[in-house]
Amino acid sequence: MDFVFKIAGQAGAGVMTTGRVMVKCFTRGGYNALGYPEYPSLIRGGHNTLQVRVSDSPIHSPLQKTDLVLALNKDAIFYHMDSMASGGIMIYDELIDTSKFQKRPEVQMHPLPLAKLTQAAGGTEQMKNTAALGAALAAVDYPFAIIEGIMQDEFKRKGEAVVKQNVDAARSGYDYVKGKGIRASKTMKPLSDKRKMVITGNEAIALGAIRAGLKFYAAYPMTPASTILHSMIDNERRFGLVVKQTEDEIAAIHYAIGASFAGVRAMTGTSGGGFALMTEAMGLAGMTETGIVVAVAQRPGPSTCLPTWTEQGDLRCVLHASQGDFPRAVFAPGDVQECFFLTAKALNMAEKYQTPILILTDKNLAETAFSTEKFNQSKVKIERGKIAKDLPQLAPMTRWKRYALSEDGISERVFPGTPNGMHVTSSYEHDETGFSSESFAMRNAQVDKRARKLEAMAKEMEAAKVYGPKDAEVTLVGWGSMKMAGLDVLPMLEARGIKAKFVHFTQLFPLEPKIAKRPFRGSKVLIMIENNSTAQFAGLLKQHAGVEMDFHLLKYDGRSFFPEQIADEVVKLKEAGYQGAKEIRVVEKEDLEYYNPQRHGL
Repeated sequence: MDFVFKIAGQAGAGVMTTGRVMVKCFTRGGYNALGYPEYPSLIRGGHNTLQVRVSDSPIHSPLQKTDLVLALNKDAIFYHMDSMASGGIMIYDELIDTSKFQKRPEVQMHPLPLAKLTQAAGGTEQMKNTAALGAALAAVDYPFAIIEGIMQDEFKRKGEAVVKQNVDAARSGYDYVKGKGIRASKTMKPLSDKRKMVITGNEAIALGAIRAGLKFYAAYPMTPASTILHSMIDNERRFGLVVKQTEDEIAAIHYAIGASFAGVRAMTGTSGGGFALMTEAMGLAGMTETGIVVAVAQRPGPSTCLPTWTEQGDLRCVLHASQGDFPRAVFAPGDVQECFFLTAKALNMAEKYQTPILILTDKNLAETAFSTEKFNQSKVKIERGKIAKDLPQLAPMTRWKRYALSEDGISERVFPGTPNGMHVTSSYEHDETGFSSESFAMRNAQVDKRARKLEAMAKEMEAAKVYGPKDAEVTLVGWGSMKMAGLDVLPMLEARGIKAKFVHFTQLFPLEPKIAKRPFRGSKVLIMIENNSTAQFAGLLKQHAGVEMDFHLLKYDGRSFFPEQIADEVVKLKEAGYQGAKEIRVVEKEDLEYYNPQRHGL
């Protein structure tokens, strides 16, 4: 059983809050649920929407079709009528004049007196979204007691009066729909009372970092990375963190480098344009061999571009950021569990290898809320690497060899103030004590020393995971958030007569050839799915592992892939005998612009 809700309206109407509450309602009833948001790059105004997908089976991504839309304004009717499933229901505010809209006879239209309902319940204009929530849940016959429990949890900090207002507002919409006999195509009853979490990708990154011993986080707000900063602030006192909102991204990464040099586990986070400002400091961390983690939440680029939409276009950017050669690792989680555990692994590797480690997420994963099992925190082990203690006394006029030419490329480090650990650290090339050196031999030796870390790092990078049957006729390949649609498309393809499997990479660099090739044994047609225009990871796989894709399925219009879109393109390829152009570009059929409703005459 699969059912898709969508709540939509103007910014400030409570769309995002209501959608997340709905995700929690169904999660508490034992369902798998996710809440996928879309909104334009406006401080105020514009069209906001949140899709809530609910299923009794595992789900990972939003879908194209919607079964029930809650339209809080006229824009919502226009934007979402065409994407409604046949037999779907649109519940809308009765104050909206629908006479100018083209109706679809296979979609039920039900006006709702939201203002009257909330007033009668003693609520305010701002609670219309809560009444609409009650109406949606009544349409699928979901028990009101669960909504009431969620309201208690959500608003108890604001006092019993606020809790009662919201419960009464939800009850008013619920009872109205019940009284009118409005019914959706499916009925949803609780499956169990097993508790699960509801959490976004960014929140999972923050919690993974905290569990792994993070003590310092610095960042400047930038969509879609900002909620990592928000989560850190929310947990600052509880876990003894120092969280700094800096004046800009340049300051943020330098704060993190300074904290790490002082012996504190440190991290920063940003999006593409912010990371562009951080690239010089990435080189500083590389030269000084200071381990930091940088989370980069991708959005379309270049420059400011589409700040609130999604893309996977920053892989090459983070891989080559800053001049010169120095080691780094790049992780790209595909779900909230991977966000948690890969962040912990990134912090360990940053300190063990004393170099920058990057976590690549994107708006699609960063801001979507998922129901999930609690994280198994016992799996997280803290590894800090080579830290020198109890050093012998230095001879007069000598320094400790902080950058000793070790066989594995990793030198012991000390924290400031360690007796007999005096050394120099700067942005210049240096000798083993850190003192600036322009010796040709020492320059070569230090570059080679730093490069030796990559060999050990590559051995720590896990192979891609394979989902689906071994004897599949088609192998889909993806990285990071492509896991969401990549998993959900497999049963769709099976229903259409195509046996497919999905190979998912989370650890993108360094790539050890044997490890990278392993998941492709026995594979036939290889199709890379990427949210960028140049198949960046496909090129990386070919370059470092000699694996070449047969086709590149690319999308870069601001939305991620819906699984239905992937299924359609794979079916077309099969019908063509897996022949044709290597580059397949997918664009949304509807050219909508939430930023500018006037363009559509709204």
